[in-house]
Amino acid sequence: MSIELSPRLKVIAACVVGASTMADIGTDHGYLPVALVEKKIVSKAIACDINEKPLAKAKKFIADNNFDNSIETRLGSGLSVLKSGEAEAIVIAGMGGFLIQELLEAEAVIARSAKKLILQPMNNQSVVRRYLETHGYKITREDLAREGHRIYEIIVAEPGTMVISNPLDYDLGFKATETKHPLLKEHINRKIFLEEKICNNIMGKTTIDAKKQFKDSQAMIQQLNEVKECL
Repeated sequence: MSIELSPRLKVIAACVVGASTMADIGTDHGYLPVALVEKKIVSKAIACDINEKPLAKAKKFIADNNFDNSIETRLGSGLSVLKSGEAEAIVIAGMGGFLIQELLEAEAVIARSAKKLILQPMNNQSVVRRYLETHGYKITREDLAREGHRIYEIIVAEPGTMVISNPLDYDLGFKATETKHPLLKEHINRKIFLEEKICNNIMGKTTIDAKKQFKDSQAMIQQLNEVKECL
């Protein structure tokens, strides 16, 4: 049985290439580790989840595909279920940016023992990039995936140093304008839409915070439009 991954998981799987072992934090149904082992991208995987029900589904899916010897399931929070160095690639996908930051910070030694982190924050992507920059990581790859009307951001990082000189790179993606990803225009349009939504929601409010947010969002919209015009 060949596992057909969603566009988002296909991009994440491609980012795992080069690692022989991986851990999937918040594995849900276990589709990603099964696909990676099936395609021989990795030889061993660890499927982890904090909740028993999705982990039970993952365990059944793994057994149904006869990968019990190659994929281990572990119940627990974040990276706490891992030992230092046992996963060359650690995937944390489908969670909020602040939660991803918290999970990396909670088990900083384990996180840094991996050769690479593959992170797919659902929101607050700038928080993740700022954390990586200030905690001894360098972003080695950024990618985008489209599912329906949504564009997902995938960030690959490894231990090292980097300096983000363009503030827009925190929000748009590290060196996004240089790579000229085919989904970049759609990605920018989505960012503009979200900033315009913020402006519409706070228009007319007179608090200091609301005024600052409105000004910041307007400035972001202008910057994003300027980038789009140059593509």
